[in-house]
Amino acid sequence: MIVKYRRVGNTELEVSEIGIGTWSIITDWWGAEVTKAEEVLRRAYQLGVTFYDTADYYGQGKGEEILGKTLSTVRDKVVILTKIGYNFYSGDHRKQDFTRDYLEEALSMSLKRLNTDYVDVLMLHNPRLNVIKDVEVYETMIEFKRDGKARVVGVALGPTLGWREEGLQAIGMGYEALEHIFNLIEREPGLTFLQHSGIGHFVRVPHASDVLDEERWEMLSNKKLHRALKDSAWVLKALEEIKNYLKEHPSPPLYQLAIQYILTHNAVSSVIPNMTSVHDVERFTRLSELEVLDEETMRTLNTLYEKKLKPLNLESEEETLAYK
Repeated sequence: MIVKYRRVGNTELEVSEIGIGTWSIITDWWGAEVTKAEEVLRRAYQLGVTFYDTADYYGQGKGEEILGKTLSTVRDKVVILTKIGYNFYSGDHRKQDFTRDYLEEALSMSLKRLNTDYVDVLMLHNPRLNVIKDVEVYETMIEFKRDGKARVVGVALGPTLGWREEGLQAIGMGYEALEHIFNLIEREPGLTFLQHSGIGHFVRVPHASDVLDEERWEMLSNKKLHRALKDSAWVLKALEEIKNYLKEHPSPPLYQLAIQYILTHNAVSSVIPNMTSVHDVERFTRLSELEVLDEETMRTLNTLYEKKLKPLNLESEEETLAYK
């Protein structure tokens, strides 16, 4: 199995184009067997995955701890992205704090859990526009880089799709990377961000809350899982349109097509599918061996988007309003 690698924007970092996030393996929100998290990570590394996405907020430190435990002996061979900004230490897991003092404290705690003295990519976790515009916050992140505690600094947009103004502001401020949602259905504002190829782009939710992964269709109605936070009516509409498309256009496995679509965009640094098992690791990393989509397939998918999927994209963007 051959995993391909890509440059992170104009930085010196190089990452596997298929990455793995700890969010989906250290909680049961995606149906994972959390006791097998270390096994999943080790198998990913064996297969050539070098990019690992986490945050201090994931499992209140568990996501970082498991990376520190599993990958510390190969630290110089992997690229770790972590995020800070949620002050879960306060007892309120929704409280955000982007003051200099808190960011310094949060990064120090993250480094201890990761068992390292630096992170490759450090991101602000779901900041609002006023935070992204804050020069002191930006300078604090640059200081972390200057002190050798971070190699690249960026912004993770969320929790929902959208945040167009925030993403463009982050690029304008000089942040070197974004993490954002982008997939066959929810294309914007991702396509707008990807026009800025000089920064790194880490893509999450590539299967549109599992609508684009036929192996998980039976789980879509499980109210205990994280995707249940997505409007169920949206999921059903999206699933109907995708199934209609498949009736008329025989294709490779849908989960494969979804990843190939994303990797056809050269500005993407790495895509992070929700991997919950060794089986997921193997089926997703295998996709790196494939070629990107040809022009005819892209034209067909673009037509599908314009005729059927674009309204769903707009609905998803509107979800952001609830957080503003």
